[in-house]
Amino acid sequence: ILTQAADLGCLRVRFTGGEPLLRPDFEELYLFARRLGLKVLLFTNGRLITPRLADLFARVPPLVTIEITVYGMKAASYEAVTRAPGSFAEHRAGVGLLLERKVPFVVKSALLPPNRAEIAEFERWAASIPWMTRPPDYAMLLELRGRRDDEAKNRRIAALRTPPGDAVALMARDA
Repeated sequence: ILTQAADLGCLRVRFTGGEPLLRPDFEELYLFARRLGLKVLLFTNGRLITPRLADLFARVPPLVTIEITVYGMKAASYEAVTRAPGSFAEHRAGVGLLLERKVPFVVKSALLPPNRAEIAEFERWAASIPWMTRPPDYAMLLELRGRRDDEAKNRRIAALRTPPGDAVALMARDA
């Protein structure tokens, strides 16, 4: 698929998921895309960035700034979202590896009940990242399922959404 896309004139590819770094062949796919001359946009939570991957990104840059989703500024809020003990430390370790190797990345967040109170802290931290040239983006108006087979899931999704007035106020801050 990557070869066909490049042959058709595609200039960049986005690796997203879920979590693309879960793929056992991620490194192979990444290098294949870069050898084809494609710029790679990587969406990740950073938890699976190892020294080996950070070295790879430093040696063979993706040519598009990596985007890391941050689920909370503290272990309690982060892990309330991920439901994975230790995930906050893994995320911070991955971010640290990219910073050490000067691999450009920006951060964004999924604004959810466990981390809503941390917006100011998140934005202060984001502003300290060398490649952040604007305020971080937020996912906050989560889409409902198009299928109508489980309204309970749509109610759970709706309960996670940022209240519309709060979302508009947050978006309106940036002219």
